[in-house]
Amino acid sequence: MMCQVCGADGAEPHFGGVSCRACAAFFRRYVHSRKMQITCTCKQRLASSHPCRHCRMLKCIATGMIKCKVQATRERNKAKAVCLPGSISTISLLSCNIVPRECSNITCTVENWGEVDVKRKRLYGDSVFNLNFTQFSNITKPDTLLLWDLAVKIFPDIKLLSGSDKQAILCNFFPRWMMLDSAIGFCTSYEESSKYIASKDYTDMLLHFYGTSMPLEKRLKDKEIIQIFKPYWDFHYFETAVPIYFKKLDKIEYMAIFLLLLLDDAYANISEEGATLCRNIRKVVKRELKGYQTDNNCSEMRFISVMDVLLILEKAEEKIQEEV
Repeated sequence: MMCQVCGADGAEPHFGGVSCRACAAFFRRYVHSRKMQITCTCKQRLASSHPCRHCRMLKCIATGMIKCKVQATRERNKAKAVCLPGSISTISLLSCNIVPRECSNITCTVENWGEVDVKRKRLYGDSVFNLNFTQFSNITKPDTLLLWDLAVKIFPDIKLLSGSDKQAILCNFFPRWMMLDSAIGFCTSYEESSKYIASKDYTDMLLHFYGTSMPLEKRLKDKEIIQIFKPYWDFHYFETAVPIYFKKLDKIEYMAIFLLLLLDDAYANISEEGATLCRNIRKVVKRELKGYQTDNNCSEMRFISVMDVLLILEKAEEKIQEEV
């Protein structure tokens, strides 16, 4: 087998890609390097010489090699379960069970979620229901950037994505995340939310959310607003939030869904290089999730049930597109 980095013979799987031992050793040294910035020096080198460290590393990444697979860099024995503050933390009254050593990336996401949650609450205020459609729309960009920064902190390789790939991923990601986030809010207090859906407060919220975003001279009548928009919210409640609630997911599983949702290699308008990077990271997340569930004696169907949430959210997004 030929090395996909330098073309030498005798290649074998290393760190998620296929390379010779020399390139695998280079990749390991690069990951361990203390240098924060390594730039391209090919223009100062002879034409017959090998690529510089920067370009060689890019080739390693392109073959599927992932930094987090270099074992010595992972603090595997320090993984621990941490309660999440805010909306997800209350869901996490569900036990986190035993976190295996192979679950370090998802666990790190959990540990860092508290800081992100505080920043998100500053954006949205005490309640999303106090906002109208226009105000909510203006918050979506800074919100997605907070979530993006969290993902970069967990998987630094994400910084290798181009600006256009980042933009495409965030545009595709946010509608589905919005559905998951609101479903999580519902799961936080199932009985209270169920009563709210059947109350006048629910319809009043819809009138405020949409009605106050419309110019006064073009504002629809209350009856028309309810008639047009309520079916979509009802769909989200019955077809998205309720099914997710009854899956009884814990915080590790929710964080895995967040990462899988963000780094979907099937999103539209992503380059092949970007899709490959997302696909490789998703493999890591799925492996960690599977290891976590195996260590906690979950059935095979548990993993399938978690993956089913992604399909539920895809279906919910299609419904949103009708609304838009």
